[in-house]
Amino acid sequence: MSTPSFAPILDRPASEIERPKPIPAGTYTALVKGLPEFGESSQKKTPYARFTFELLAAGDDIDQEALEEMGGIGGKTLRNDYYLTEDALWRIKQFAEDCGVDPEGLTVGQMLEYANGAQVQVVVRHEPARDGSDNIFARVAKTAPVA
Repeated sequence: MSTPSFAPILDRPASEIERPKPIPAGTYTALVKGLPEFGESSQKKTPYARFTFELLAAGDDIDQEALEEMGGIGGKTLRNDYYLTEDALWRIKQFAEDCGVDPEGLTVGQMLEYANGAQVQVVVRHEPARDGSDNIFARVAKTAPVA
């Protein structure tokens, strides 16, 4: 196995580097890519399942000009965390149903596994950074079944 070369990245002039713009807010068709990663939130240590969404197509409500400015959606992914608490389990069930998973007879873990490879609509909103800076992040606001 060959060692990856970081030289092209490390040799770039620092003055050319700009912060990437967040993808435009709106609705995208996305692919649930892989099984969830499990972790816990940094502040409250709440356990979660993190899903990765690969963007496939932009909806009619997307600012196409802004999308073209950032190079389109090719290769763009988003992540979303679903908390693993009693009060949040309904969100996991809803997400699984949006992915076309019938929860009848399944455990929560099985629903999470069956979401892998599903297509789903993701609604993206913009949120300011929590640290008070002027940074804006694209976040998954909700999911919906592909029509």
